[in-house]
Amino acid sequence: MRLLLFIAFVSIQNLLYAQLDFTLEEAIDYAIEHSNDMKVAQLDIKDADAQIMEIKSIGMPKVSGRLNYQYYFARPVNPLEDFITPTVYQVLEAENVAGVQPFVGPPDVFEFSIFQRHNVSASIDASVILFDGSYLTGLRASKLFKELTKKGIDVKHEEIAANVTKAYMNILISKENKEILAKNIKNIEKSLREATASYESGFMEQLDVDRLKLSLENVKTEYENIDQIIETTKSLLKFQMSYPLNEDISVNENIENLVSLLSITEDTTEDEIDFTNRAEYAQIEMGYDLNELNVERLKKGYLPSVIASANFNESLQRDNLFSSDIGWIPQASVSLGVNVPIYDGNEKKGKIKQAQIELEKIDIQKQEFERAVTLQVKTAQLKLKQAIKTLDNRKNALAITESIYDKTQIKFREGVGSSIEITQAEQQLFAAQANYISALYNLLISKTDLDIALGNLK
Repeated sequence: MRLLLFIAFVSIQNLLYAQLDFTLEEAIDYAIEHSNDMKVAQLDIKDADAQIMEIKSIGMPKVSGRLNYQYYFARPVNPLEDFITPTVYQVLEAENVAGVQPFVGPPDVFEFSIFQRHNVSASIDASVILFDGSYLTGLRASKLFKELTKKGIDVKHEEIAANVTKAYMNILISKENKEILAKNIKNIEKSLREATASYESGFMEQLDVDRLKLSLENVKTEYENIDQIIETTKSLLKFQMSYPLNEDISVNENIENLVSLLSITEDTTEDEIDFTNRAEYAQIEMGYDLNELNVERLKKGYLPSVIASANFNESLQRDNLFSSDIGWIPQASVSLGVNVPIYDGNEKKGKIKQAQIELEKIDIQKQEFERAVTLQVKTAQLKLKQAIKTLDNRKNALAITESIYDKTQIKFREGVGSSIEITQAEQQLFAAQANYISALYNLLISKTDLDIALGNLK
C-alpha cells in the first residue's frame, strides 16, 4: 500500500510539473484545448448538427395522435317544423279511415338537435412530402453550412496560436534580458572588487570606485524590475492559454533554439502566397457555394410539391357516456395533394434577385481579401528581411562593444585607463545589448506575422 501511495504521489507530482512547464507547441495545444472561444466554436458545430436534424425532419413522415372529449351542457338545437303529422293525416284521409278529422294547421314547431351530450374522438394523422425541390436543395445547403461552421474553428485556431506565440516570445525576450543583466552584474561586481583593492593599495581614486558602485546599483535596479516584467508577460501568456491565472507557469524554450525552430532564413521571405492556406479564404469560398445553393433552392420553389397524407378517426357520441348505445364509429381516408405555384406577386423573383446580388458581394469580398492578404504577406516579408539584417548588424555591434568593454576593463585594472572610459564602455555595451534584444524580438514577431499572413501558423 505504501509503495502504491508513493507511486501515485510521484505520478501526481510529475503531472503537476508537466502542467507548469511548456514548450511553445505545448502552450498552443493547451490553449486550443482549454480556450473558451474554441469551446464556443465546438458548440456552433453541435448547433449546426441540430439545424441539419431540423431540416431533415421536414422531409420525414409526420405522425400525430389526438384524443378529444367534449361535453355539451347546453346542446345546440335547430327549430324543426312537424312535417310528419300533416302527412299522416293526409294518408289516413286518403284511405277513408273512419273518425279521422282533417288536419287543421299550422303544424307544430319543435326543437331538434343532432348533438349528443358526450362526444369522444380519437384520431391518427400521417403525412409525408413525396417531392419538394426546395427541400432537397436546402438539405445540401445545411451540410455545407456545417462545413462552413467547422472552418470557424480553424480561424479561431490561427488566432489563438498567434496570440500564444507572441505572448510566449515576450517571456523569452524578458528572460534573455534578465540573463544579460545578471552577466553585467557579475562583470561590474568583479571590476568593483578589483577597483576597491586598488583603492586600498593607493593605486586608484575613490571617485573611480564610486562610479562603479553607481553603475552596479543601476544595473541591479533594472535586474529587479525585469522580474516584474516577466510576471506581467506570464500573466498575459496564461490569459491567452486560458491557464489558471493564480497558478505559476514556466517556459522551457531557448530563444536561440526557437529562432532555429522557426527556420528563419532569407529564403523564408520569398515564400509564395497560397490563399487556400488561410481559413478565412475557405470561409469566403464556402459562403459563396452556400449562397449558390440558396439561389438554386429559391428557383426550385417554382416547381410543384407533392404531399401524401392519411387519417384514421374514431368517434363516440352518447347522451349517457356509460350506456350500451352504439359504440365507436370508425372513419379512415388517404389523400394525395399536388401544390402548383402559379403566381406569388413576384415574391420569389425578388428573393432570387437578392440572393444573386449577395453572390456578387461575396465575389468582391473574395477579391478584396486576396488583395489584403497579398499586401499583408509582402509587408511581413519586407519586415522579416529587414529584421534578419538588423539582427546580424546588432549581433556584430554587440560583439564589438563587448570587445571594447573587455579591453577597457584590462586598461582600467592595469591603471592606464580611467573610470570615465569604463563607464562609457559600459553604456555602449548596455545600449548594444538592448538593441540586440530588441532586434531579436522584432525578428521573432516578424516571422510570426509572416506565418499568420501565409496561413502557416497552425
